Amino acid sequence: MAETARPQLVLPRGAVECHSHVYDPDRFPYLAPEIGEKTYDWRAYKATLMDRLGFDRVAVVQAGAYGHDNRCTLEAVERIGIERARAVVITRPDETEAGFRALHAQGARGLRFFFGSPWLTLDDVEPMTKRIAPLGWHIIMQDPDGTRMPAWADLIGRLPCPVVIDHLGRVPPGPGAMATATHPAFQALLRMVETGKVYVKLSGFYYSSSTGWPYPDVEQRVRALVETRPDRLLYGANWPHPRMDPKPDDAKELDLLLDWVPDPETREMILVDNPARLYFAD
Repeated sequence: MAETARPQLVLPRGAVECHSHVYDPDRFPYLAPEIGEKTYDWRAYKATLMDRLGFDRVAVVQAGAYGHDNRCTLEAVERIGIERARAVVITRPDETEAGFRALHAQGARGLRFFFGSPWLTLDDVEPMTKRIAPLGWHIIMQDPDGTRMPAWADLIGRLPCPVVIDHLGRVPPGPGAMATATHPAFQALLRMVETGKVYVKLSGFYYSSSTGWPYPDVEQRVRALVETRPDRLLYGANWPHPRMDPKPDDAKELDLLLDWVPDPETREMILVDNPARLYFAD
């Protein structure tokens, strides 16, 4: 049964949800069915993230199962309305500047590199960012096991656009103290965030936890990020939690911010100001 309770956290006006997906395989067949989901279309997306959780605005992230076919994602943006919804897309590596301008007109503001899918590689990052930077776009990068991310620092330093790291970097929990903010890979992420060029999504907490909900080991990492650069943090629900069974309660996941980020002004920075800079500056 779908969860229906609302979160205790009342979101500030203009809050932006930055990492969730739409799936509608009956109307938009998957290019990679093995990494797909059942139907979670734009109506379910809006009902969960906007009507239930209370986000005023959203950034719909292209699901890996769709590869460079962005129709399902862009339809969600159109249906919700471009004044309230933007998109992060995946394209072919040879996408042209004209192609990116056309996507921009449809609400796209970012390009996704998910290295757990076959669509784009690390070698594609630098040449493609040169084509999107004039549009004010950013890229999002996700390493599915969190071990390669520290090696990205030099590449990221050369890029002409902001970089968003998904899901706290998906740094693995590790044993003992390695489960905390002292993990070397997480320390590398902190150093990248300190530069101001890198944003991090507070999302997918379960990927980095050895304890499970309410993720006390992940709490230390979130607090370290908030202490380092709260102006470079975003929130993402990661709905509908691809491949997770059972799926977590989105309201309870969101309510963790009440404890982990207790200062209302800092929460507003994370939920409103920072994502608006990336997605709604125009």
